Parts: sequence; C-alpha cells; structure tokens
Amino acid sequence: MKSKLKYIAPYALITLIVFFSWLLTHQDNKSDETSVNDKITHIRSFHLSSDSTKLKTVASGTVFVKDNERLIKDVQIIARIEIDPADWGGVAFYIPDKWHVSSILNSYPENKVQSKPTNNVSTWTTESKNSKWNTMIEIGRNRSYKYTGGGTGTVVINIQPDNKAISKTDIFTIGVEVGSKEEDGGIKVMGTDSVEVPVSMSRDE
Repeated sequence: MKSKLKYIAPYALITLIVFFSWLLTHQDNKSDETSVNDKITHIRSFHLSSDSTKLKTVASGTVFVKDNERLIKDVQIIARIEIDPADWGGVAFYIPDKWHVSSILNSYPENKVQSKPTNNVSTWTTESKNSKWNTMIEIGRNRSYKYTGGGTGTVVINIQPDNKAISKTDIFTIGVEVGSKEEDGGIKVMGTDSVEVPVSMSRDE
C-alpha cells in the first residue's frame, strides 16, 4: 500500500498544480476589460424621414470618428433604413471631397429570398474638382422610377480621408437623403428630404 501511495502522490501534486494554473489563467482572462470605443473621438447621430411626401422611408444612424496617432484614420457610418414599398428613390449617402469609401456592408432588403443585398447598392463617383461631394452611395434606388418593393436593412459604410489634403481643424459633412415623388408635369424627384451631418476633425470640438 505504501508503495502505491509513493507513486500516486507525485501525480496528484502535478494535477493540483495544473488545475490551479488553469484557474489562475482563466481568472486573469475574466478580469481583462474589453476595449470600448477605442480611439473614437467623435460620435454623431442622425435621423431622417420622408416627411414631405406620403411615403414612410426612414434612415437613422450614427457616425463614428476614429483617429490614430493624431490622424483621422477611419470614419464609420452605421444606419438602419426602412424604405417604403412605393418609394423608388430609396436612401442615399453623400461622401465629401477628399474622402474615399473603403468598404460597404448592406443587408437591405432583409428576409427577401429573391432579392440580393449586393444588387441594391450603387456607388457613383464624380470627377469634378468643384463638387462638394466625391461619392454617392444609393440603397434601394431605381433610376427607372419603378417601385422596388421596399423593406428594411442595415448599412455600414467605412470611409477614409486623404490626410495630406485635409487639416485637423477641418469640419467635414456627410449627406443623407430619402424619398421620391412626381411633381406636376411628370417631373421625377429623388431625395425629397435630406440632412447634412457635420463632424469635426479636431479633438477640441
């Protein structure tokens, strides 16, 4: 019996050491704090609806500004949209000059098997040097003026600046528009309601 205990004891000790090491490691992991809003300098929200028409199209979201070593590194626009079934104008986002779009995520229209979200996004870029806007991103817009069937979805747009062409004291503006209508005489109008979201580049805003 003593002989068996002689061999079992070292293994038991090793098992206890491993167990306590595992316990300490997991306790340390639990105590680690997850970073929240890391390097986010500004947060701006917006809400827009097609109030000037009978349509019920809405775009509501937030703009997050992130910097890195005192340079604006990335701006993220996250919006929840709802487009009226009778609205061919949908929702559009306008990105200012000296900025470029790095990526777009889109789920509109959600829960519609026959419609692909990638087919409901159009990106237009101007070559004009005098334009206020550099890029326009359209969601659920039909330039043939036909109803798209509407729906809901989430859009995430990441944009980045040309740090050589902008200043930390600049204030840039993101444009958002919704809705459509037909005026007297058959004139088609898209973007019946709009809002501009000003965002400062400076930490000292």
